[in-house]
Amino acid sequence: MRLVSFGPCGQERLGALISGGERIVDLHAADRDIPATMLEFLRGDFWGKARRVLADILPEAVVPAPGLRLGAPVPRPSQIICVGLNYKDHADEQGVEYPKAPLLFGKSPLAAAGPGDDVVYPDGVEKLDYEVELAVIIGRTARKVPAAQARQHIAGYCVLNDVSARCCQFGDKQWFRAKSFDTFAPAGPALVTPDEVPDPHALQLTCKVNGELRQNSNTRQLIHPVEELIAYITRGITLLPGDVISTGTPSGVGVFFKPPRLLKRGDVVEAEIQGLGKLVNRIV
Repeated sequence: MRLVSFGPCGQERLGALISGGERIVDLHAADRDIPATMLEFLRGDFWGKARRVLADILPEAVVPAPGLRLGAPVPRPSQIICVGLNYKDHADEQGVEYPKAPLLFGKSPLAAAGPGDDVVYPDGVEKLDYEVELAVIIGRTARKVPAAQARQHIAGYCVLNDVSARCCQFGDKQWFRAKSFDTFAPAGPALVTPDEVPDPHALQLTCKVNGELRQNSNTRQLIHPVEELIAYITRGITLLPGDVISTGTPSGVGVFFKPPRLLKRGDVVEAEIQGLGKLVNRIV
């Protein structure tokens, strides 16, 4: 199942992609018992109803996808928790040791943006960068979850671009502001359920800038796998339905090119993960 949030910013409705992404089923229009938003859907137990709707689709609940705006799968998560330095090749390009435990930081939930939305280059920022990442969307409240049970708490996966203001990151000596400007977390295009992602640790991920390949790696390079991340985070931080864990980026970010190859206004960034889809965001 590929769930989306579609419609104008702040008014997104819950839908499901069908016909190879060419059409969207408005799940609430098909069954009024299903909530109209992704967050309400994840907070309840509506998966069975959604599957029944998709097994016998009402034509009047189907809308064409082309031309419709998609928002982030969860437009306003309560938390976006990110992991730094979590790819072997990314640590190698910096010449640093692999972290023994996950390095966590947060992005503002208001940084969430859609897979085709513009990314705003903020005034005062001088060094803007891209980071393609595998994101995990939580489906059940998770507290002190053993790694062996972690996948039971996953609603699905999506692509996330952890846009970063490097001048703020290095100048502040911490990462929150640098990662949290509005539109700095474009995500999507859909929440892809785990049954369609048999192994999240065997996915090719790429990032292109103006068509030029910059990042090209595989989630096999993850230092701390998804299950370990969920177990580590939930030892002391409760995760709620709709919360997002962004699992880190591989080598090839702009700041570590020699000389650096950072983003400019007008650039188009394409972040893609095998089987999950692609983000296409213009820097404005």
